[in-house]
Amino acid sequence: MRPSCNFVIMELFKVNENLKFITQGNLPPLHPHDGYKRMIQLKLYGTEGCHLCDHAFELITQATQPYDNITLHYIDIIEDEELMNAYGTKIPVLTVPDKTNLYWPFSIGEITQLIESAQ
Repeated sequence: MRPSCNFVIMELFKVNENLKFITQGNLPPLHPHDGYKRMIQLKLYGTEGCHLCDHAFELITQATQPYDNITLHYIDIIEDEELMNAYGTKIPVLTVPDKTNLYWPFSIGEITQLIESAQ
């Protein structure tokens, strides 16, 4: 007996729910040796009107072009007093979770090394 159209739609919905579940990070990360690349989240701390932060963003854009597993989050420190105290005189600062921070000045080569160490 062929399944009804509603059954097929319900099954598709279940598959999509599972994909959503995976993308929300509720499952353990896949191991790189399994043929999957781990997503790397870079964070750039800076503030609006900072020409060094703009230059750092350009370098990061160039350094990350060969990679398809990187997300970049720009965090304006002016919005947060704690971040202002931590990074106020050091911006731009590039970070990767659980890795060393890069403080300005940094180069494309140093950004690439940071990315490679996080893979």
